[in-house]
Parts: sequence; C-alpha cells; structure tokens
Amino acid sequence: MIMCRQVAKALGEHHYWELPWYRRIPMFVHIRLCIMCGKYHQQVVDMQQGVREFLRHEEAGDLDTGQHLSSEARDRIAAELRRAQ
Repeated sequence: MIMCRQVAKALGEHHYWELPWYRRIPMFVHIRLCIMCGKYHQQVVDMQQGVREFLRHEEAGDLDTGQHLSSEARDRIAAELRRAQ
C-alpha cells in the first residue's frame, strides 16, 4: 500500500519516473485520489516547469534583472504579510 510519505519522498527526490511500472501505477492512482498528494504533485510539477523556463530564458540571455517591485506592490505585500501573522 502506497503511503503519502512515500509519494512525497519519490516526488521530492525526482525518483517517480525511475520506479518500475508496477510501483508507478499505484503511486499514480494514489496521487489522483489523495487531495494532499495531488496538490503536492502539482506544486512539484509547477516548480520544475518554472525552473526550466528560467533556465531557458537565462540561456537565451533575455532575463531582465533590473526589474523591481513598485512601492505600491511592496506596501500591499507587507500589509498582507502583517495580516497573515
């Protein structure tokens, strides 16, 4: 039986696709049925996609490192962080 801890470890260490098919199928089913593992899986996928995009832009040399938040945006973020505490 696949447990959430095993799924999180496999996803976190990028071992999911290295597992044999008879281990991947129960993990896939677990990810689809478990709300928490499904959300974690999506976060991992989104993070990997973001890193790939960043590396692609970095390689192409089209990163604009001079971008900064406006003072309005900084104030909104600070207010939201204070509210969340």
